[in-house]
Amino acid sequence: AIAIAEFQIREYARNPPGRLRLRLGEFYPVPDVGLADPEIQPWLLRLADRLKESIETGQAPPPSTPRTHWEWHARFPELAQLLGGWYSQDMPDEFDDHEAALQDYLDTTDPSLVAQLTGELHDLLALAVEEPDYAAAVAELGMEVDPPAPYSPSGWLVELARMVDRY
Repeated sequence: AIAIAEFQIREYARNPPGRLRLRLGEFYPVPDVGLADPEIQPWLLRLADRLKESIETGQAPPPSTPRTHWEWHARFPELAQLLGGWYSQDMPDEFDDHEAALQDYLDTTDPSLVAQLTGELHDLLALAVEEPDYAAAVAELGMEVDPPAPYSPSGWLVELARMVDRY
């Protein structure tokens, strides 16, 4: 997959799609990486070089804490599905409590996705972050209600992981 990504990035850098192809949805636009338009192509080529180097040497940077909304969702897609779908602002109208919302998710979700959620919860809890970062993480991942009393965001994630593990 990394080799394919390297190839696709190089092709995109060498032959960027025109506005029509972007508008038709044939290609995704390059996300805003904080660079001026003339700097995008060299940046894409450096990114492709880094991917190639990673393949050739087997070295990759250590995982780090996501920083953007996109990075949070790319790293924790099933947790985003749970938090954004079951713990939205409508949760109090749909479920009696947080536990009922989780039970509904568990009852209606494919077991392979529940297994993915289990791994994502443990990955998130393994990050070396402070309590405010956990609050930001659950918000970025779509949670629009507070954790149940008496839990902090990190405490509730630990309890959530325990409940999913028991399932």
